[in-house]
Amino acid sequence: MKRRAYLVTAAAATLGGCSALSDSETSDEPTETDGTGGDDSSDPSDTIDEDPGSFDQFDDLSMWEVMEGSLELDAQRAYVGDQSGRMTADESQQRVMIKRRFDSPRDLSTEFPALALATEEDVDPMVQLTDTDGNRLLLQCALEPGLPLARHDLAVTDTDGDPDLSAIKHVKISAWAGDDRSVTVWVDDLHFVSRPETGKVLLQFGGDESVYTRARSTLSDHDFPATAFVPTDYVGGSGYLSESQLETLRSDGWTIGSQGTTADELAGATESAQREQVEGAIEWLEDNGFEDGANYFSYPLNRYDDGAMNVVAENHDIGFVGGYAGHGDLSNPALAPRAVSPDADEAQRILDRTARFRTITTLSYPDLTGGSRRAFEETISHLADLESAGEVEVVGPDDIASNHVHEE
Repeated sequence: MKRRAYLVTAAAATLGGCSALSDSETSDEPTETDGTGGDDSSDPSDTIDEDPGSFDQFDDLSMWEVMEGSLELDAQRAYVGDQSGRMTADESQQRVMIKRRFDSPRDLSTEFPALALATEEDVDPMVQLTDTDGNRLLLQCALEPGLPLARHDLAVTDTDGDPDLSAIKHVKISAWAGDDRSVTVWVDDLHFVSRPETGKVLLQFGGDESVYTRARSTLSDHDFPATAFVPTDYVGGSGYLSESQLETLRSDGWTIGSQGTTADELAGATESAQREQVEGAIEWLEDNGFEDGANYFSYPLNRYDDGAMNVVAENHDIGFVGGYAGHGDLSNPALAPRAVSPDADEAQRILDRTARFRTITTLSYPDLTGGSRRAFEETISHLADLESAGEVEVVGPDDIASNHVHEE
């Protein structure tokens, strides 16, 4: 089985954060929303078209304008080089925000930004791309507090106006503090990754038997591939998928992936326990004819620590975790974000953005009971319309692992 070993030093988290377009986010630069571009004198016709890759390693903070809070070099933490940028908002400030202008408008029509990030607080940093007319694309990622710096892939969460990604004049990084608390975020390795030519959608499920009884027929009607992540010790147990059901799903084009041997949370466990969970499930999958799916892992409870993520990175091509859906090529495939149990309205918004911005979106349904089943069925109907129109493509994790992992 093909393995990739990625250097990973931190972990991401579950869904969270405030509204992407709060009043405070839309009022920070009134001079830039009048269509004149504020004090930016660059000519939109002089657009820079650069290749994806590293852009800023935060070794020269003079390139950044501090709009709120503070920004300092921190030689004690680094993802690349010898230091990172430490962004801080104290208890008297609502947020911290920094901005870097491009020398000339940058063409990001085929790219998205990604960052190395870390925090000690419960905060989900935001990145804004602003075009020459002041329209903005907002991206966000989920962070787990208290872990070292690691790369995180940013997903679209909102827009302000109709952003022209072929003429981006500056990038902002911010973190919301709110009232009476301080927030610190470390940032490093601002880089750009490619996006697919057509939006990609992955559908994922847990090892619950409802996946077979309720999802299989719906997806078969549209010939959509999907992935079932199973706790291998429980295959055939009461309420879980049986081995024969897994074989049928595989013959239907599904991928059978790993959720560890027992789907116990990996965060906080010893390294030996983490390896037993991860490597034991791989052994079962390979021994029972599901070796292709053994390349892919679903973090139990969408939680982990840096040790668990390193074990997953050593043994799997991609590890999936809860977060914000709709990103570019994976810069950290051990930490691939997904939307978990989105309601129908949320899922449709995500899918529409996937089509519009040509992103990679993973929708995960741990079970299909109650409202989750109704939301799933409505979502698949909308997805089928987008797929029929050629606006998105429904794929399996093998497509992402083979074609959409960022390589330096």
